[in-house]
Amino acid sequence: MASKAINAAQPAKQGVTFGLVALLTALMFINYADRGSLSVAAPLLKDALQIDSAQMGVLLSAFFWSYALAQPIAGHFSQRYNVKWVLAIGLIIWAGATLLCGFATGFASLLLLRVVMGVGESVIFPANAHIFAEHAPNHQRGRYNAIISMGTFLGPSAGTLVGGLILASYGWQAVFIGLGALSLLWLIPLALTPFPKSSHGTGKASATSAGAPSYAAIMSQRSFWGIALGQFCYAYSLYLFLTWMPLFLVQGENFSLTDMAWIGGIVMACKALGSILSGTLSDWFIHRGGDTTRVRKCFMVGGMALCALMLALTGIAPHDLVPYALSAAAFFSGAQSPMVFTVGQTLAGPQAGGRWMGMQNLIGNLAGIAAPIATGFIVQETGSFRWAFLVAAALSVVGLFFWGFVVGRIEPARWS
Repeated sequence: MASKAINAAQPAKQGVTFGLVALLTALMFINYADRGSLSVAAPLLKDALQIDSAQMGVLLSAFFWSYALAQPIAGHFSQRYNVKWVLAIGLIIWAGATLLCGFATGFASLLLLRVVMGVGESVIFPANAHIFAEHAPNHQRGRYNAIISMGTFLGPSAGTLVGGLILASYGWQAVFIGLGALSLLWLIPLALTPFPKSSHGTGKASATSAGAPSYAAIMSQRSFWGIALGQFCYAYSLYLFLTWMPLFLVQGENFSLTDMAWIGGIVMACKALGSILSGTLSDWFIHRGGDTTRVRKCFMVGGMALCALMLALTGIAPHDLVPYALSAAAFFSGAQSPMVFTVGQTLAGPQAGGRWMGMQNLIGNLAGIAAPIATGFIVQETGSFRWAFLVAAALSVVGLFFWGFVVGRIEPARWS
């Protein structure tokens, strides 16, 4: 059912503490370090298990088959059940699958384990959205999402740097076993951190009761499709970085494994820097009276336009300039990240945060299926990685339309 907008300044319920934000940031760090483990191990694993570029594209994509499709289910569980337990179970599933990748013997076993990882990791964004939409006020959501977005980029940064050095010294199996085992340690601070009491998520009432909108009502919103398809265009380049960058640097640009580790780490650190600056500055402008729609869209559209330019430059730059172009593209990609989730949470409001983000993330993360497979076939057919970055640049230009013109006013909805 269509909804009528209400004042964006209406605060959500309070209850998000610094400790909770830090805990969720750490989980996001682990989440993205683990999902990037295959791309880090790929330069040695690819030859050891005799996997060609097209097969590697399928493996890098397989995680997102289950990850994307499980998003609406994860959104339902995040709103219906205790979100603390939802996150714990998700972590155990994906960390266990990561560890077992170290014992994989070929394409089929890796494919299965990556699909299982996707199921486990699917809980994190709907759970975060449920917490922030219900308990965080509008002028703080950009900052909170920027902080946890730092985890999405510092995780691959540290994973690429540390994992690359482990790869060079101990081999590809150690990358998976080490990351999977360390991930389970997050359960200790989880047990010690209090979560805000939710008016939903008790499991005692239907997720569609008490005025919570149905999936059909969510998908009837024009702005839902604008933010979801815009996220797809944003996420395509993100997943190009997360899945193919190590192979691009080693096989495409002939950097050593050690150089790949450092360059990859710096590139993802630039994403984190762009994210924290974007989230903090956008909140600052809104807190000082800036219009929410104008401020958030400025960071969304500006970040995507500049990211498109830098991606195109990566596709044509001389070898020596490639690390700089990658880093600049990563910075502007990072600037979009907190806006993707902050805007979705604001539009959904406290009644629909988990479900909205589940559906939004399903559509947005189809890019995680498309980018690895498309890049694999591009490399297989052309023998070069450069065209893959030009495709990502073109999709970023398409994303400008969705975020600029399809997303309407950025304000919460009154669900009927």
